[in-house]
Amino acid sequence: MSLTNRPDRYGLVSRLLHWTMFLALVYQFVGANIMSRMGQGASVFGMVGDTWYDWHKSIGLVLLLLVVARLIWRRTTPLPEWHPSLTEVERRIAHRVETLLYWLLFALPVTGYLFVMAGGYGVRLFGVTDLPNPIGKQEWVWIVWSLHVLGAYLLLVAIAWHVGLVVRKHGFERTGLADRMLPFRR
Repeated sequence: MSLTNRPDRYGLVSRLLHWTMFLALVYQFVGANIMSRMGQGASVFGMVGDTWYDWHKSIGLVLLLLVVARLIWRRTTPLPEWHPSLTEVERRIAHRVETLLYWLLFALPVTGYLFVMAGGYGVRLFGVTDLPNPIGKQEWVWIVWSLHVLGAYLLLVAIAWHVGLVVRKHGFERTGLADRMLPFRR
């Protein structure tokens, strides 16, 4: 198994970054829904609200590091060629959706960080250590919160398109498209 991408398949590093980010994003969306709906003093899966918030903020910062690593890897490693089953229109749309995904994957942690710092909430990294707040409380906090929430919904739409295309091509049309990124396919 190659670390780098081949003309017909993504390499181990690309797949590891892709699936690690996928799992972190699943946690982020599930965790955001849990923490925003918890009552005062409630506990879900043994974690109280503050713990859910700490982990959401911490994983968000990890996602920021992962997207930067992924962009660097993408710029320094050639991509596989387009899958032959994709039409020219699908390729153009896929490219635009992928660009949107990268922007959102960068913007969401940034807006989340700005929100918690400008809101005076701070970041207790994995519940262990408080990060310094270089911003302090700001009146414009609601703007970045709105951008963060809007970005999350846009990310869901972009992910839905990405997954929908792969499921249609791989599952219904039987093109083998997903084999290029699935972790255990030859």
